[in-house]
Amino acid sequence: MEFHVEAGPKTKKFIKSILPSMLGQLGLTNCKKLLMVKMDPELRDMGTTVPMLGIDTYLVVIKPTRSLHVLGSTLAHELVHVRQLARGVLKITPRGRTWQGKFYSKKTPYLQQPWEIQAFAQQEIVFRRAID
Repeated sequence: MEFHVEAGPKTKKFIKSILPSMLGQLGLTNCKKLLMVKMDPELRDMGTTVPMLGIDTYLVVIKPTRSLHVLGSTLAHELVHVRQLARGVLKITPRGRTWQGKFYSKKTPYLQQPWEIQAFAQQEIVFRRAID
């Protein structure tokens, strides 16, 4: 998977140093889509992943932080979502999300969304392996 990182020099260097390991761990190395990672201080949450239909790109937006641990864990979390989307396990619709064929409305509480449960369960493992 090719990637492009938009961030300050230190953050960009850190992200580029851990991304190849994370992509490998998640089985995304041979994915034909582009991954764009961008920092956005205006982001309400710590991170979000958006499939950009029509241009074969996944956009991962992360809120800047001085903590490399938080940054790395957030990136790992969002890359789990990229894998979910790439494999078709998670699909985004205007009314909500479909996970493994089951529809979840936008009203489903955040910590009860199965794609979030999986991403939280894997983020720390993926991040720690990337920095080893």
